[in-house]
Amino acid sequence: MEENNRDEKPLGYNFDDFLEDEIKDAAFKVSLRPGRFYFHIVFLLIPVIFYIMFWNFLYALEGVGMADYAAMFKFFLFLIFVMGICFFVINCGKEVIVSGHGIVLRSLFIINESISVHDVERCEVITGLTTHGRYHTEHYSKAVIYYGDGRRFSVTDNMYKGWNRLVRYMEMNNKVVRLDGRNGFQKALDDMIGGK
Repeated sequence: MEENNRDEKPLGYNFDDFLEDEIKDAAFKVSLRPGRFYFHIVFLLIPVIFYIMFWNFLYALEGVGMADYAAMFKFFLFLIFVMGICFFVINCGKEVIVSGHGIVLRSLFIINESISVHDVERCEVITGLTTHGRYHTEHYSKAVIYYGDGRRFSVTDNMYKGWNRLVRYMEMNNKVVRLDGRNGFQKALDDMIGGK
């Protein structure tokens, strides 16, 4: 019986092996949240709907000699539509696909870069970021993957589902560098409130 005990690992299953197995079995995708996708579609449709709604009005403006105003309104709608297309292609066309040690970084729907996790120099996880709107403030975090010759690829947790899994995956590979994205005023205020 003593010989059998000598063959067994004294500490049981090695945690490093567990992480390695978890990395090998990792298969997930980081993609745009459905709610954000619908927002982009609505943003694209708004100028088209306005153009259809005001078609008679624009035609009347041109008829009474105010073609400049009609052209300005059309240009404004066209500009919003082009901005909507840009945001749609940039945000909706971005994905991270992880399979084992392989990572595919997809941008603009058509650009695919295949790298290994070993090619990742670091993954900066920036927390405490805020975006201010007229009616609400949104707090979010960003993961920026640095790889290759100074190239980078970023995703935020408020726009992309699977963000937490990506950060966990990079943590298991010892690639995460955590940064505080709060400005000096926010840090001082949080320290005062927190009593630090």
